[in-house]
Amino acid sequence: MSASTCCVPFPKVKSYTKQFITNKNVNKKRNKAIKNPECTCFKCLKETKENLHTIEIPQTGYGSRFDGLNTKIQLCDKCYKLTNPNWWKFKQIPIKELGDAGHNFTEYKYENEIFEYVNQMPLAGQELFFNRFASGAGADYMDAQEWIDGELNYECL
Repeated sequence: MSASTCCVPFPKVKSYTKQFITNKNVNKKRNKAIKNPECTCFKCLKETKENLHTIEIPQTGYGSRFDGLNTKIQLCDKCYKLTNPNWWKFKQIPIKELGDAGHNFTEYKYENEIFEYVNQMPLAGQELFFNRFASGAGADYMDAQEWIDGELNYECL
């Protein structure tokens, strides 16, 4: 069998990277650092002084993605109502897969859901969550716009 008959050529598709960069640049506002973070909803990026839910998230112990990460999230009424209120109770549960290693490994009951929600936020909201409002060993400490630009460059690789 010749090489030309056994190899199927890849179909021609649009460049994923080009498409991704174009989509990111469509809404440049969402990729700019927030100027008034104390009164901004992390999800919709609207500024509001009324009905802003500020939720403090304390760090947990080994095994959790909040190990060494204290932060907070601010949501307007509309965005808050789209979440599960149980997420914000921060009940710690043991991580069974790691429980026999001699340590008490715990995570928040709804940790995966919280991180899925945060990962769906615009980068400007994620920057507030992981950078400016974060503290502890797991926090990023960067200039706000540099953090966003770094994430954009990382996602386009």
